[in-house]
Amino acid sequence: MPALGMRLTVLTGRTVPVPLPGPLTARVRAVRVTESDDHRSLFSLTLDAGRSRTAGALDPVGLAGSPLAAFARVAVVVSFGAVPQVLCDGIVTEVRWTPGHRSGEATLTVTGEDVSYLLDRVERDVEHPALDDLPQVLAILQRYATDGLVPAALAPPTADPPLPIDRIPTQHGTDFEHISGLARRNGFVAYAIPGPTPGTSRFYWGPPVRAGVQGALSVDMGPETTVSTISFRTEAWAPTVVSGAVVDRRTDAVVPIVVPVATRLPLAAVPLWVSARSDLRERRVRDAGSDAIAAQAQAQAQVDRSVDAVLAEGELDGARYGAVLRARALVGVRGAGWSHDGFWYVRRVEHTLEPGSYRQAFTLARDGYGSTVPAVPVTAVG
Repeated sequence: MPALGMRLTVLTGRTVPVPLPGPLTARVRAVRVTESDDHRSLFSLTLDAGRSRTAGALDPVGLAGSPLAAFARVAVVVSFGAVPQVLCDGIVTEVRWTPGHRSGEATLTVTGEDVSYLLDRVERDVEHPALDDLPQVLAILQRYATDGLVPAALAPPTADPPLPIDRIPTQHGTDFEHISGLARRNGFVAYAIPGPTPGTSRFYWGPPVRAGVQGALSVDMGPETTVSTISFRTEAWAPTVVSGAVVDRRTDAVVPIVVPVATRLPLAAVPLWVSARSDLRERRVRDAGSDAIAAQAQAQAQVDRSVDAVLAEGELDGARYGAVLRARALVGVRGAGWSHDGFWYVRRVEHTLEPGSYRQAFTLARDGYGSTVPAVPVTAVG
C-alpha cells in the first residue's frame, strides 16, 4: 500500500511473526488500528476473500492453513521512507468470513487486541508474600518474557512493604486485572506499547505519561495543512474536586482526604478548573484502599483525570503528516487560533490504511484555553 513514500507491512505467525505471504498481502483491503489511553489497543485486517478456480477452490482464501488464524501474533508496521514504526503488536481473537453474492463482495475480517491480552487469559488465586506493588508487577511480567514482553515499570511515590505477620498481598483474577488494580491504587496506568521491533512490546506501569511532543497538526495553513477536519468542544462538567475521610488500616485513625487541585502540568494558559473554580463538581472518597496514603493517591488520580475538559476531534491525512500520531503522548496544534493552538494530550487515535490512503482519526484533550508557548515544534522532539 504505497502512498507518497509510505509502506505498510503485516507480519504474522503463531510464535514469531513473519511477513504475510505475497498472495495474502495482495488481498488486503484495509487495516485499522485503534489506540486509546483507557482501553487495550485493537486492530482489524480486512481481506478480499473471493474464490476462483485457482484460489480458494476448496475453501475461502485465508481460512484453511492461514497464518491469520485465531491466537496468531500479528504486527503492523508503517514505514515512512526508511523509518519503520510498529503500529500494533497483538493477538488474533476473532476471524469472520462474510460470503458475497457478487464478485468482490466476499471478505475475511481478522480482529484482535494488543499483547496485554496474554495477561488477561487465566484467572489466578495466588499469594505474593513480602512483595510490595512494584516487585509484584515485575514478578508477574517475568512470566511473559518469552512472549517478547519487556517490563517498563516505575517505582510508586510511596512504599508500603507488607510484613508477612501483618498481611500477605493476594491476587484473585487475571494478571492484567491484578496489575491494573495495583496501578489504580497508586494513581498509575498500565498498558502495552508496541515495538520497537515487530514481535516485541514494552509493558508500561507507572504514572500517566504527558511528555515528548509529536510533530504539530496544522489547521487551515494552505499547503502546510495536515488536518482534514477538526472541531473543538468543552465539557464544562468534567473538572472535579475530591474530599472525604478514611479509617487508616494501620492506626484506626480517621484521616481527612482533601484534593482541591490537580498535580498535572497545565497544557492551557487558562485551565478551566482554575477559571471556573466555584462551579466544579465535588465528589466524596469512596474507596479507602489499604491505608490513608493509598486513598490519597487514588483521590489525586481522580482529580488529575478529570481536568481535561476541552476536547478536539478530527481526522489527519497520514501521508501529508508523514508520521504516526500516537495516543498517550503530547502533540502541538497550530493554525486554530490562540484559544486552541498549543500542546494537547492525544487521548485516542484510529488509524485506517487502505490502498493509496492513510487516515488518522484523533481525539485530543487538555485542561482549558490558550497556548502556553509562542509556537509548537513542527517535527517531533523528546
